[in-house]
Amino acid sequence: MKRKPVMEEEWNHLIILDACRYDFFAAIYKDYLEGRLEKRHSIGTSTLEWRDRTFPGKYEDVVYVSSNPYIASKTSVRGFLGGDHFAQVYDVWKTGWDPELGTVPPEAVNQAAIRALMKHQDKRLIVHYLQPHAPYLSLAMGNVGFPSPQPERGEVLRGTKATDSNLKLRILKVLTPLATRTGILGPNPTWRLRQWLHMAPASPMDAVRRHYGVEVLRKAYRDNLEIVLRKVRTLLAYMSGRIVVTSDHGELLGEDGCFSHFSGSKNPYLVEVPWLVIEKSQSEPRPQASHQETQETEREDEAKIKDRLRALGYIE
Repeated sequence: MKRKPVMEEEWNHLIILDACRYDFFAAIYKDYLEGRLEKRHSIGTSTLEWRDRTFPGKYEDVVYVSSNPYIASKTSVRGFLGGDHFAQVYDVWKTGWDPELGTVPPEAVNQAAIRALMKHQDKRLIVHYLQPHAPYLSLAMGNVGFPSPQPERGEVLRGTKATDSNLKLRILKVLTPLATRTGILGPNPTWRLRQWLHMAPASPMDAVRRHYGVEVLRKAYRDNLEIVLRKVRTLLAYMSGRIVVTSDHGELLGEDGCFSHFSGSKNPYLVEVPWLVIEKSQSEPRPQASHQETQETEREDEAKIKDRLRALGYIE
């Protein structure tokens, strides 16, 4: 099975669905998209690992529309400065972040992508959605999404908004390496320890697992995938040429008691990702953005921008 960096493939536009498993995608994609589907092996099993192995160079012909703060235009995140690798990076993780959802909704990605398509007609686009990655948009669980990203502080899609006492954090710090070495708690010892210590969930996925159980978690993941596929279908109307829909890595949803994703894994649920090739004729008409879409993509409300920058720690 192919295990090849996406930059060595032929495409005009590349759409990344974060943490998208091949099996879930294969089961439902025909309801939304038409194309030739292959199963591929990703070269990473976390966004960080995939990013570093996929984009080692400078790609002057590529514009990156990024909802994932691991790829940022002006902030070096774990040694990677997006502005040094691409012609331009649209920081949708900053401008499109929804503090109530604790993530970037896919419609915000579409708005930025349409703007990029109109402005950079001589470039290739990479459009990176956060879904189907948690948090799950179909569940009304309240404020259990991620805190606003602060990549300059190393806080990138980690944890939940709740806080825990210093005493519990110290106990967790002592017990976690012990549980990991002995394997006494099985996979995900941190999640189990946090639950036993009555601490906040380790992540939005952990919150769903605790509150609803694994079956609802898997349903919520599928819902997230369907939600983003609807938005991908909308975006495709503005694109032409060879368009590829794929993922940076997969996701564990309770198989053998394992959840989430991490670097360096050989687990097929993390390695296997979709590779859907869609061919669209250049002669197909591109719809014009409505006045409302143009306003939303060309000019953010100044007060909202200041509020978001303040939440991210960029201004006082």
